[in-house]
Amino acid sequence: MPSAIESLLTSNIRPSIQRMRILDYLRQKKNHPTVETIFNDLAPEIPTLSKTTVYNTLQLLKENGLVISLDLGEGYIRYDADTSPHLHFECEKCGGVFDIFMAPEDLRKKLPAGFVLKETRVYAFGVCAKCAKVNG
Repeated sequence: MPSAIESLLTSNIRPSIQRMRILDYLRQKKNHPTVETIFNDLAPEIPTLSKTTVYNTLQLLKENGLVISLDLGEGYIRYDADTSPHLHFECEKCGGVFDIFMAPEDLRKKLPAGFVLKETRVYAFGVCAKCAKVNG
């Protein structure tokens, strides 16, 4: 995977400290964070960071295909730097959001003739393995 600076430059985005750090953060964290979470985690290391900067950076990254946004009906948007085709599973107990990888070919095979798949956004809801184990 190219570095954050390489990804930004390839997308013709000026690589500021905030942009590079937000993209790196999303690539490292697999918890599908919100603007609030990203801001709270990065503000101590970037004192000049604002929620507006986080929001604007995420919009810019999304518009350039470097991140995807998830609206799971929670009243806020989550972000994911893994733009490969995959599903998202939200645990109704702990609130965790997990990646479920499914080959796009599986869905393409089910489409009627002539349909062209460009993007998938599938959200599943239930209980994760950890919560199911705890709750028996």
